[in-house]
Amino acid sequence: MGSGEFLLWEFPLSCWIEQQGYDVSYISNVDTHRYGSRLQKTKGFISVGHDEYWTLEMYDNVMAARDAGVNLAFLSGNSVWGVVPLMPSAKGQPHRVMRREGVFVGEENYERFLKSRGATHNYPAGPDGALLMGGRMVGIGGGPWTCVNAGHWLHEGTGMKEGDTVPGLIGWEWHGSPAKDLPGMEFVAHGETENGAGKAQTPHIATIYDGPKGNVVFNAGTIWWAQGLSSPPGHVLPAHKAAQPQGPDPRVQRMMANVFDRFIK
Repeated sequence: MGSGEFLLWEFPLSCWIEQQGYDVSYISNVDTHRYGSRLQKTKGFISVGHDEYWTLEMYDNVMAARDAGVNLAFLSGNSVWGVVPLMPSAKGQPHRVMRREGVFVGEENYERFLKSRGATHNYPAGPDGALLMGGRMVGIGGGPWTCVNAGHWLHEGTGMKEGDTVPGLIGWEWHGSPAKDLPGMEFVAHGETENGAGKAQTPHIATIYDGPKGNVVFNAGTIWWAQGLSSPPGHVLPAHKAAQPQGPDPRVQRMMANVFDRFIK
């Protein structure tokens, strides 16, 4: 209802991207579900914040856009995770009700996922989200963004060296488990995380891989990415007991500019 999570996640990105003068349009998840062919008219598709629930049609439409040469950026964590159909309302209005029916982990990983949670096999698995994004949801908590592969074009102009960190940028959910066989797969951040009680969690890994037509797919792999770009009037930084984003950081802003400049070159 109301603004939903827009003011938390999309607002800082929207503020920064429009300040920089990029030509940007906005669509909803329902639009991504219904109008897949329209994605292919753009230079890039961006998933922001806590973009957890996707329909199978959304997955297929974004995958088709990637294969058609559209660049993708997942500036998000716990994204492409819950499989949800969109069903009509009691009055017959389309795309008004959703329910969770599974997870985007692929058939090979699904049984292990269900067993780890003591769950039953009520619905089939969705395709593996890592094959689209480059990695998938692995943890809850937080930590710093830790630079690896410092010579990569993503880090150009940031001054970052191997092992340098951006404190508090990772959280409260993040991606790892990279699909290492994707073409041109490279890690651009790889760092330790914890759950807030001192217990180490699965590492955060940010990735970039090559699309089939000279396009790229960037997976920042953290819900809090946009907090490193801007802090618009009235915006309140989120927090977790494991970490808290510190607000705009020129290194994050430069990495974002490097990604978008690659999109529109």
